Amino acid sequence: MTISFRYKNVKRPDGTIVKTPSIPITLIGKQTFDTIGLLDSGADSSAVPKSIAELLGLDIEGEVTFAYGIGGKVKSVESIVKLLVQKGHERYSFSIPIKIILDDYDFPILLGRAGFFDKFVITFDQENERVLLKRRTEK
Repeated sequence: MTISFRYKNVKRPDGTIVKTPSIPITLIGKQTFDTIGLLDSGADSSAVPKSIAELLGLDIEGEVTFAYGIGGKVKSVESIVKLLVQKGHERYSFSIPIKIILDDYDFPILLGRAGFFDKFVITFDQENERVLLKRRTEK
């Protein structure tokens, strides 16, 4: 079954509003957190800010590595978080690897390729401002 989400309006730091392929998700750790995740086909892995990781009760004391992206190089810790995507009667729950960004950056939760994109066939319908997720069948 395929689930469809409309692009979300996001306010940029300069005040402009843009539509992004973002979807509602629930992150589950020691606590749960309902939020929006930006589907980022250019990201190797998913990323969350340190403040969200702390709210979820994730361990942020692991080995410090670096994450690289459009903003350059930032300190990070690798972890795993359970993620829930649902709409209507469709409900998908699985764990994904994440990078917890330790520096104080204000950025949306990024859903990258490893652990998320490989679970779905994803269609970005830019003209109609929709993203479609079709769950892959397990082999």
